Amino acid sequence: MARAHRSWVVYLGWLGPDLAGDVDSVARDQRELQNALGSLAGSLVSSTRPIPEARSPSLPRIPRLFMASTSLFTVHDGDVIVRAGQGSGSAHDFRVHKFILSLASPVFKDMFALSLSSDQNRKGEPDIPIVNISDSSQVFDMILRFIYPGVEPPKIVKIHTLTALFSAAHKYNIASIYPVLRESLKGFLPAQSFMAYMIACRFGLLEEAKEAARVSTPQSMVDLDYSRAVEHISAPDLYRFVQFVQVREDRGLSKIKYLLGRDHVDTSGCDHWDSSKDFYYHLAKEVGEVFVRKPCLELGDLFGVFDEIPDPPLTGCGSRSNVAGWCEDSGNDNAVSCPLAPIAIRYHLKNIATKLRSLNHDLVEKAFKEETGRS
Repeated sequence: MARAHRSWVVYLGWLGPDLAGDVDSVARDQRELQNALGSLAGSLVSSTRPIPEARSPSLPRIPRLFMASTSLFTVHDGDVIVRAGQGSGSAHDFRVHKFILSLASPVFKDMFALSLSSDQNRKGEPDIPIVNISDSSQVFDMILRFIYPGVEPPKIVKIHTLTALFSAAHKYNIASIYPVLRESLKGFLPAQSFMAYMIACRFGLLEEAKEAARVSTPQSMVDLDYSRAVEHISAPDLYRFVQFVQVREDRGLSKIKYLLGRDHVDTSGCDHWDSSKDFYYHLAKEVGEVFVRKPCLELGDLFGVFDEIPDPPLTGCGSRSNVAGWCEDSGNDNAVSCPLAPIAIRYHLKNIATKLRSLNHDLVEKAFKEETGRS
């Protein structure tokens, strides 16, 4: 190819020096153009970036209507102001919707139907009607979080807060939050059973009052601020509780003494009763103490008592002095021949647990036949 090019140059040079120079210039320009195109192609390949992935169009930002959970509740586009804590020196304004409060509370619905005053001091906003309430800002904040849709309900960690919520729900007739409050009341059992009982009596919650009484103990009435706690409970409800606890304790201890006594424990075919008196005396005493502390006791509570008492000696029972042989001979729990055999003791404890639970239930139903009244 180069030889052909040179021959053409020689031929053209014979034609004339000017034309031969033009041909050389054209060939040189072609080479420069090829080199330039090659460099450009290389630079394009080396600088190529990955094509970004297609992104979905961004959604419009939803305006935040509610304040953070750590702040007091408010709605930015509310059409009424509820001023809580009026007269307490720590009033707080809640901007909320009339519609939602009216749906939850017929009392608020009637209040909104009245002629309300307006806030004349709010700058840059139209006048908004104001409703003054005496409830604390913390309580009303929790009420709003219960009734507003899409808002996480608050957690109730103090029983006095629960009392204030019951009071507000009753005053404003907010029936929708009663199931939540009644369920929350169970969370304070049995630790604060007497306080829970008084709340249940105050607001006419018969089943909750029964459950609180069922798990209550004399200790639950100790160290209680009676100046506040007993303020809203009627005398009949208070007397009924004290009477129930006393009767249950007396009858329960008597039943324990009987079920672990010689008249009930089967000693036929065994001469261990005389040597087991001390053991059953201490067992009845320990079981009685557990019952007083925990009237709704479980079988495991009594087995724990049995585990704490030293094992009785199994001697002088002939062929049944061997526990494994005794269990094999007995065949079932009801064949209690040796009162000191572990299987016999466990059988009696199981029987006691069943009897005491039945006693507790029957006494509660008998004591609380009539519905507790609101004060």
